[in-house]
Amino acid sequence: MDVRPWPALPDEDRWLADTMDRRLRDSTQSAEQLRSRAHELRAEAEQSDVSGIRNAALALAERYEQTATARLST
Repeated sequence: MDVRPWPALPDEDRWLADTMDRRLRDSTQSAEQLRSRAHELRAEAEQSDVSGIRNAALALAERYEQTATARLST
């Protein structure tokens, strides 16, 4: 499953996206919990008028979905 890239970050802030990816991968949340959070993030994105916040929420939602799918396939 391809996911949209994180919004552009300066190199010195790249650790943030890397940390988020690692935390999702290492999470003990169930696939259902991850999908629920992805749904919440999409709803938040729909409500935002700020494109950076909307894009970041959608990128994160896709990563939650990707992690949920990976959990179901193992």
